[in-house]
Amino acid sequence: MKSLNKKLSLLLLALFIIVGVCLGLITRYSTVQYNLEMTQRLNGSIAMYVAAEEPLIENGVYNEVALKRLAERSMVINPTVEVYLLDNYGRILSHNLPPDSVKLDRVALSPINEFLTDSKRPLLSQDPRSPENNKAFSTAKITNNGVEEGYIYVILGGQKYEQLANDISKNYIMKLALASIVSVILLAFLIGSLMLLKLTRPLKTLRNKVIEFQKSSGDSKNTYSGDEIDQLNNAFSDMSARIDNQLQQIKNADQTRRDLITNVSHDLRTPLSSMQGYLDTLLIKQDNMDKQTTAEYLSIARKHCSRLGTLINDLFELSKLDSSVIKPDLENFSMSELIQDVSMEFNMQAEQKHIKLSLDLLEGNTNVSADISLMQRVLENLIGNAIKHTPQNGKVTIKLENKNNGFNVVISDNGRGISEHELPNIFNRLYRAENTSNDSNTSSGLGLAIVKKILEIHHTKIKVKSQLDHGTQFSFSLPLAV
Repeated sequence: MKSLNKKLSLLLLALFIIVGVCLGLITRYSTVQYNLEMTQRLNGSIAMYVAAEEPLIENGVYNEVALKRLAERSMVINPTVEVYLLDNYGRILSHNLPPDSVKLDRVALSPINEFLTDSKRPLLSQDPRSPENNKAFSTAKITNNGVEEGYIYVILGGQKYEQLANDISKNYIMKLALASIVSVILLAFLIGSLMLLKLTRPLKTLRNKVIEFQKSSGDSKNTYSGDEIDQLNNAFSDMSARIDNQLQQIKNADQTRRDLITNVSHDLRTPLSSMQGYLDTLLIKQDNMDKQTTAEYLSIARKHCSRLGTLINDLFELSKLDSSVIKPDLENFSMSELIQDVSMEFNMQAEQKHIKLSLDLLEGNTNVSADISLMQRVLENLIGNAIKHTPQNGKVTIKLENKNNGFNVVISDNGRGISEHELPNIFNRLYRAENTSNDSNTSSGLGLAIVKKILEIHHTKIKVKSQLDHGTQFSFSLPLAV
């Protein structure tokens, strides 16, 4: 992971290198222009002196001997100059250079005329020996009795000048410029790095605090890549999503609480009203009631009292599960033995309804890792519901199956079943299906909600399949004990 400081430092270094290179190119260009202008201003009159020294062209005939003699004198004084004799059309008539070294036979006249009429410097024109390079020059008209016969054209920076300039540039100027550029870049990079360190240190501190906060809140599974800004952006995005999710959970919990209070109030009011009615009747008519009627009224009042107790106990248990007060005490136990023990509790209830309670268990090791008391509660709720919703002469089957690294518990019946549109709601608190049996009036309506919550804290899910008039099947899985 590359930190923001390193990325900005590298970016700053690249910027300084670009600036340094541009500065070097500008310095080199300015130096060249300065040298050209100085050379042209100092040597601008050479051509005039050569033209005035001896007659070089008379009546269209040029004096080649005189030109070469004057050119040699000029080159002795200044070895970098190269002298050419031009006619009025710019054609090269003569010079004192090796013939094969001159590649042009004429020179453009526009720079020459500009030089003679304008004081702007530097002015560059063609070098007959290096046509691709324009160079500083000096020029003068050759006149004879007032008649213009041609031009003296002097290149002020010939090949010797180029050789000297290249040698000096390589040996001194470029080295000095390079050393200066490197020094400026290093100094600027050092200053920039210190400034970046100063600026990014609070950002790193904030990044570390955000990550520590996420770890302390139990969200340490996310690892963020990129620099500090990318990490903060990702962390704040995750935190925003978590806050939105938690707000939605709070809204849902509040709505659930409201619904629960409404449903509980209704479920409590019904048995309380009935119980109060029977007790009031007993108090008012106790002298006129026979023992059988009195016992019947007391039995009904006791039934409603028992249902109130069941409802209150289930509400208390569900509230503890919701608040994470109950933690599963994992231990290894035989699932087959637990199913056998729990099913025995319902033998009498099943016989009363002529329901066949069938067990299909596995032999051998069926040890699972779970909280045995909570699993007992799950089995009791599911088996009890199956018997309640199965008509007489029906069948309830409890099956234990092998599953990947664990076992699958399946509780099925051939009862009245649940409609498809009701299936998503059966685990809601106090929800009762439309075809609920009369026996379920004694239950709290919280059994399946408790089952779902217990299995959730065991990190597994309850599954349900059902079809009207064909029965219902509940299943869940548990891991194999290690």
